This record gives sequence, structure tokens and C-alpha cells, in this order.
Amino acid sequence: MYGEYFHPFGFFLFIMLITLFITNIIIWKRRNSERCYYNSSTPNAMATLDNRLAKGEVSIEEYKEIKETLKH
Repeated sequence: MYGEYFHPFGFFLFIMLITLFITNIIIWKRRNSERCYYNSSTPNAMATLDNRLAKGEVSIEEYKEIKETLKH
């Protein structure tokens, strides 16, 4: 009975669900990559600060001040 009949709203609903699914995946991946970026930048900053202290580029007081700033 419905073999020759194609309902356009059903196709539209299917396309809309696929679009929402793909959009959800893209948003999820972007949020995860931002989290990784911010989490990985702090140890790099701390390593740079440690190296600057070892080279004598910053004093111990400056080191402690910068370290507290990086923690926040």
C-alpha cells in the first residue's frame, strides 16, 4: 500500500536527525580539544618557569609570584 508512496516529511526528519548527530559530534570534539589544550599548557609554562629559575633569569620571589599566578 505504501510501497510507491514517499512521504517528504519522513525524509526531512531523517536528514535533520543525521545533521543533529553530526553537529553533536563536532561540538563534543571541539570541547575535548579545548580542554586538552588548556590542561597541557600549564605544565609547559611551569617547565619554562623552572628553566628560567635554573638559568637565573628570575629571582626566587619572582618565581613564587609567577607560580601562584599560573595556578589560578
